[in-house]
Amino acid sequence: MMKAADNEPDMSSDFDSSSSSGRNSSSYSSGLSDHWLADSDAGDQNPPLDVILADMAESSEDDKAEMLAVLMKNHGSYVSSSLVGRSSLIQSVVWLSRHVPGCVLKSLLDAIKRARKEKAARRKSRKKAQCCDVASNEVGAETLMPVKFKKDEDADNGSEDEHNCNSNDGEGSVEQYLNHSNLPMSRSRDSALLFVDISGFTQISQLLDVESLSAAINSYFQMVIDEVLSHGGDVLKFAGDAIFCQWTASRHDTEKNLEYCVLQAAICAASIVANCSDYLVDSNTVGSRRGSTKRASVRMDSMEEEPSRKATFRESFRRRRSSHSGDDSSNSDLLVRRSSQRRFSTQSGPSAATLNVKCGIGVGRLAGVHVGDDISRREYIILGDPIDQVAKAEVAASHGEVFASPEAIEFLAKVGTVQGDWETAVKESLPMRIALRKENFFEVHTKQYLRKNRTMSAAAENVLMRCDNLDTSELRWLKRMISLYAHPVVVNDDNENTSRFKNKSDDMERQLAEAELRNVYTCFISPLIDYRITGDEEEDEKLFNLLNDIMNLARIHLDRACGHLRQFIVDDKGVVLIFTFGLRGSTFPNMIAQHAIPVTLTICESLLTELGVKTRAGATFGKVYCGVVGASMRHEFAALGPSVNLAARLMSPKTNSGVILVDKNVRLLTSQIFFKPLPAVDAKGYADPVPIFEPVMAGENEWGHTKRNIVGREKEIKEIMLVAKDMALTRMASKVLFVSAASGTGKSTLVVQSTERVRAMVKKMKKRVIVTRNISNEGDSRVPFSLFRSIFKDVLLEIRHEDEHSQYSRQGSKDESSKADSVVDFSVEDQWDNLSLRSQSSQKSTMSTDVTRFRFICEELNAPPEFVEVVGKRLLGLKSSGAASSTGGSALELAKIVDFMADAFIRCTKHANLVLLALDDVQWMDEMSWKVVQAIFERGQNVLTLIGSRPPSANPLTVDKTFWSELHSQYQDDGRYLEIILQPFNEKEVQQMIASALDIGVNEIDSSFWRNVHTTSGGMPHYLTYALETIKRNNLTVKLDNGLVGLKSSEGDDDSKLGFGSVNELLLYRVDALDAAVRNALHLAAVLGNDFDLLDAALTYEHMFRVRNSERWESAMGLCSLLDIAIDEGILEQSFAVGDVTGDDADGDADVAGSNNEEEKIDASLDKVTISQKGRRSHPLYAENRRYRFTHDSWKTSILGIMLDGRKAELHEYVAITLEQEMSGENHNQDDLKGQLRVFTHWNSSGNFAKASELGLKIGSQMMILGLNLQAIMIFNDVLDRWTSIGPEDDDEERYGGIEASILDSIDVQELEYLLKLNIQKGKAFCSLGKGKDGFKAFQGALDILHYAPCASDSDFDRSVSFPIFSGLFVVLKVGVVTQDSESSYEKELCKQFVEQARLNNDPVHYGRAVAMEGETLARLGNFEEALETLDVIKSIYDIESQHAAICKSYGSDRVGQAFQHSINWNHVLGRTDAALDTCKYIVDEIVPKSDPKNVHNTMCLLYSVFVTMKENGMALEARDIFNLRLVEPFEEHFGSEGTTFSKPLWKPILMLLDLQGNQDRPIDNIDEYLVWALDENNYILKPAMLEGAWGNFGPTPTALLAEIPYFLSRRNECIQHRRCLLRRAITQMTISLDNATSKNMILFAQMYAKQKLDTMKAFEKECNN
Repeated sequence: MMKAADNEPDMSSDFDSSSSSGRNSSSYSSGLSDHWLADSDAGDQNPPLDVILADMAESSEDDKAEMLAVLMKNHGSYVSSSLVGRSSLIQSVVWLSRHVPGCVLKSLLDAIKRARKEKAARRKSRKKAQCCDVASNEVGAETLMPVKFKKDEDADNGSEDEHNCNSNDGEGSVEQYLNHSNLPMSRSRDSALLFVDISGFTQISQLLDVESLSAAINSYFQMVIDEVLSHGGDVLKFAGDAIFCQWTASRHDTEKNLEYCVLQAAICAASIVANCSDYLVDSNTVGSRRGSTKRASVRMDSMEEEPSRKATFRESFRRRRSSHSGDDSSNSDLLVRRSSQRRFSTQSGPSAATLNVKCGIGVGRLAGVHVGDDISRREYIILGDPIDQVAKAEVAASHGEVFASPEAIEFLAKVGTVQGDWETAVKESLPMRIALRKENFFEVHTKQYLRKNRTMSAAAENVLMRCDNLDTSELRWLKRMISLYAHPVVVNDDNENTSRFKNKSDDMERQLAEAELRNVYTCFISPLIDYRITGDEEEDEKLFNLLNDIMNLARIHLDRACGHLRQFIVDDKGVVLIFTFGLRGSTFPNMIAQHAIPVTLTICESLLTELGVKTRAGATFGKVYCGVVGASMRHEFAALGPSVNLAARLMSPKTNSGVILVDKNVRLLTSQIFFKPLPAVDAKGYADPVPIFEPVMAGENEWGHTKRNIVGREKEIKEIMLVAKDMALTRMASKVLFVSAASGTGKSTLVVQSTERVRAMVKKMKKRVIVTRNISNEGDSRVPFSLFRSIFKDVLLEIRHEDEHSQYSRQGSKDESSKADSVVDFSVEDQWDNLSLRSQSSQKSTMSTDVTRFRFICEELNAPPEFVEVVGKRLLGLKSSGAASSTGGSALELAKIVDFMADAFIRCTKHANLVLLALDDVQWMDEMSWKVVQAIFERGQNVLTLIGSRPPSANPLTVDKTFWSELHSQYQDDGRYLEIILQPFNEKEVQQMIASALDIGVNEIDSSFWRNVHTTSGGMPHYLTYALETIKRNNLTVKLDNGLVGLKSSEGDDDSKLGFGSVNELLLYRVDALDAAVRNALHLAAVLGNDFDLLDAALTYEHMFRVRNSERWESAMGLCSLLDIAIDEGILEQSFAVGDVTGDDADGDADVAGSNNEEEKIDASLDKVTISQKGRRSHPLYAENRRYRFTHDSWKTSILGIMLDGRKAELHEYVAITLEQEMSGENHNQDDLKGQLRVFTHWNSSGNFAKASELGLKIGSQMMILGLNLQAIMIFNDVLDRWTSIGPEDDDEERYGGIEASILDSIDVQELEYLLKLNIQKGKAFCSLGKGKDGFKAFQGALDILHYAPCASDSDFDRSVSFPIFSGLFVVLKVGVVTQDSESSYEKELCKQFVEQARLNNDPVHYGRAVAMEGETLARLGNFEEALETLDVIKSIYDIESQHAAICKSYGSDRVGQAFQHSINWNHVLGRTDAALDTCKYIVDEIVPKSDPKNVHNTMCLLYSVFVTMKENGMALEARDIFNLRLVEPFEEHFGSEGTTFSKPLWKPILMLLDLQGNQDRPIDNIDEYLVWALDENNYILKPAMLEGAWGNFGPTPTALLAEIPYFLSRRNECIQHRRCLLRRAITQMTISLDNATSKNMILFAQMYAKQKLDTMKAFEKECNN
């Protein structure tokens, strides 16, 4: 930290001594000489410029003129262009200088001045030492000494020592020094401080257009700032619509003492309230006032350009004053006019408003601190007691008043008379009024104090003159440094501005051009630190460093998010960071959700985690005035408007207790964060109370509340904490801690309490901890990866780039870093009661959206492209990434999805010392989530998985049985698995809980009391809580005769009960005691589920009671009040309001900031933002939405238990209709499996079989595409169980497909079709899992239903629905899982039925499939000639161009076209090779080119026997080319090289085989690779194993093809040394192929092929042995 001298702000003589460095200050041209010399052309043949200039310095005026003429002649064009560039640079410096305080400007000019002096001193020493030539006249990068802020001859010789706590000695340039200067720098001064607070801008902002508003604001500021400058003040800060002004005492000039400064501030303040109070702004007259202001600024600039003709300051001030007032009237006339304006303003209508002002004065020691860096941004902060003084004085003042602090009053009393009892005010430390409009309540004794001294002001108007004495490099450096203090919009605009503004010195025109009304996100963050100056240099230095750290940390995060830091200030609100999004350069699509809110959360969290600084924050989004605010000579870029005021209000301690609060607009534009509604607040500029919200991370929304004092479970919690502590201290393998307990035992409370205590403990240990949590709900077992839908977004927030581990930390001090890295020991026993359980998340990723983070992790882990679409959108509920959906090819491999999710979790959390994965109610968690948990456990480090579950013996888990067994054996022995089994409370713990609930001592409880309660609750903590709540609510306790507390029912009866036979009776008693309306609301809540949105409940209510649009709000609030009663009863608890958490940030619905035409979406007024609303967003309750959940599942169970089935079905139907409408209105949710499953559950529970079947089939099909066949089967069974569960299973009535015959007699055609479809899809799913017998049972059940149901013969029955039954049964029969008689009668009859049904349907698609199936059946039975005859029928009806797509849609692939492929095998069996080759040519030339190239499975089916036939007939290489052209290349084009399909594991071996067989007598480049593959026995293990049976029905088995690879290698000379091994492996594999083809009932050609090849191999082996 650098501490500078106590210097005067007077800069009138800054460069008077420049001649000592060889510069003639009297010559205007000398100000340009360095510039010319520096840029001269060394190759010029004319005399060197330095020689000319040196001669000029020693020549007469006439000679100088002549030499200058020579210079212009020889270098005219160069000099002209240089002058133009220099002029532009000077204009930029002048403009930017007006955006910074004069004291800052002076400090920068002083730096240049001192650098010159040090440069001259070094030059002098060099000359003496004769070490080098004469130094360059330019202040270059190599010649200047570091600026150390030493005292110079123009500085005030105050008592403060100049100090730089980070200084280093040595030579360097100004730029080198400042680029490496270690901020902060500070300077302490005795000063008077004036705070001027202006009001009324909000009113006029609603009256005027942007041009008029800018003119009105700046006209008024012009008057105020003119007063400040005319009285010698320096405008330090603009704080919204207020300013801080400073008068600094000088010890060098005894007249400018502190009394003088206070008096000048008082006189200035009195003049301001006299001349600026009750300032009327009328929409009709503002234009004239604007014109006068514009003319005044033009005159001022013209005077700056011509110093020789410059008027005195008093004259110019009179002109400006005259311009504002419109005439040259006296001050008394002016006050009269103000009075008339005040009277007029009270009568003015909505077209006029009044601006007013009040002032506060303080005095004392002020520290000016420069914070930030030398690259991005700096701020100048003032600190000291005067700030608090002016804040108190301003609060005491009303419009038109000036109040002075008691400290300032004392100084005023020394130089004059103060009216009133000022001694009492000073004694009681109260501010006192010293002026009221035209009245002053103080009088000056000494006339010398009355003078106005311009020299004390910043004198920014003199910057132009000073710039003439700076060379170009100095000007560039000065511009860059000033730019650091100015707002980025101002700097960017200056860099981009055309010469139109730089050449026409018209400040008002420039200000108007930059002024706008924009929709802006404004955030105020108040770091809660003690910012008082103590006078202790070491302590103050710590404060300055902390302020600098806060500034840099916030800036780093804002730079990443492309936001704008508006200001870092210490004012009446304390330390405040203000930043914005939405100004020029920081406007983006989805700006609020993807940039603003994430960086707000990140800054607040980073301040806490990295600096230990807590914060309060307020954020709003609304239309505000954006532009330059102030006078022509001193102004800043600001944003003004009601929403800005509201943001400040939300940050204030009156509203904010230390959190982040946002307004309704921010809440509506942020969809992936939960919001907690808070009571509305009154705010300036808003007619009605403003709704406000607190953002809360999603994980905290779904978790219970922590309690400081809980009874029992202390031992278990400490055990968990000790495990976590060990893991946080040492890198080790992950662990699982399993908590098992019956419902009501307190399992969830234990998990919640343990989680928060572990988090607090690890943070106290100064270690990094990541906590992610999930509660599974009933029905989650149907949702694939349900756990990671919940936590994956939270985990993605933790992701950090490798280089992101803290750019900030590298800038902080080493002391602070070392403190952060040091480990603090923690004793679980000793510090148990000292933990802060306030929930805090760790630092989050700076990447803006879930989709962005997901894409990043996909790329980093090399996940296939389809992962972003399939995994991200369908499984995790993220919005569409824009990638093409994977509609072709086979499903993603579930194992790869599991691996990806586990790897992503580990990658996102690897930087933490401990990762706590807390999972509750895992008895409802789905199988795939368990697999990911298993993978994380097996691969991760320092991941502690805390699992809560009901006893697995009664609530089976879907966890892999092998893994579960290993946990209880191997991992338990290794200490990686621990188990806690909770038991009910014992008698002692029951007594403690009674004492805690009733606030009495344990020894005050009568034994009958605690025994009674213990008996009723069974010692279950949760039920015990209900019992005690009932006792308290109904005042059932009484003081017994023995002086102890007992139950009223216990008087005289030690054995009496509480009055309820069970806890369930107690719960029902509580529910029955409620009003009927509350009970009805609870009925709906129970139907909605364990937790639900208020908005969902409200929308359902509207459907139930047909609420009109005009009554929606009233209806919703009525429902809300009913649910609040349930909260008071302890039945429900409120969580937080939620957005559309199933989707990512609402790109389509909330793109206000990113709209190309904002006016179409945002209202033109300042206090209203209109957001595009549809679906849920259109509901008036949307912004007020909140979430409820039952405090325990027993409440929901009890309520549902007393409801009639018909009532439950009715409510489920209403809910289903509501949710379905919502889902249809949200396009990005329509493919979301969880949302669809939610709707499906309600339709199914409503008894609407058609709707449940339709949605169930859709969901199940999507799951099957993803490979989630087991979950799909569960969905199909959920619907079918509604039919199969009717009637006792042991009755005598016949059942078909599990459904009673009497039910099938009554079903209609639609119900029949759905029953068939459900069983068909169920059969397909079983077959995909390799469970052929279960698949056969499902298909056969569908066929039995078809045969029995009477409605199957109705004319409107769609027979095509039944065709997949026959196709499915045929596939099962081919696999060989069904035993038939020797005649295959079942299969023959099946074919007969299929052909007949298809013929009657008269659809060539299905008829062709039936005939193809008949041909395969005939061939299987050995009737090859008859099978070939069916091909003739197919040729007559098959048209690939018109039927291919329909066949694939119905049967998955073109089963009709594949009949041609099968005929190749039939011809081979009959010995008709030519016919087989002709068919191969037909398939290659006619069928494959017209087939869908994305359906690679179908292409493989068509070409499988083609490849075999071609290679066996000398065309192996041609077959290889076709394979690449028709399979490999299309697949990679559509799915990428990492994509998957069923047959892909065979591609590489087939290509090797074709290469080897086609090049038997030629060299092969990859022969070594082939040999290595063939020698590895693992390559002969088929994965999946079902490949063998599947392709064995299309041609030779895959094992046979694999066996040929080592065989052909064994015949090559290059492999002769491995011949025996290769040949033996080939024979072994071919033997396996033959056995499989024979025993598994594969096609005859597969058997023939294997037998023939085996004989060939054995013959070659015999030949080799001989």
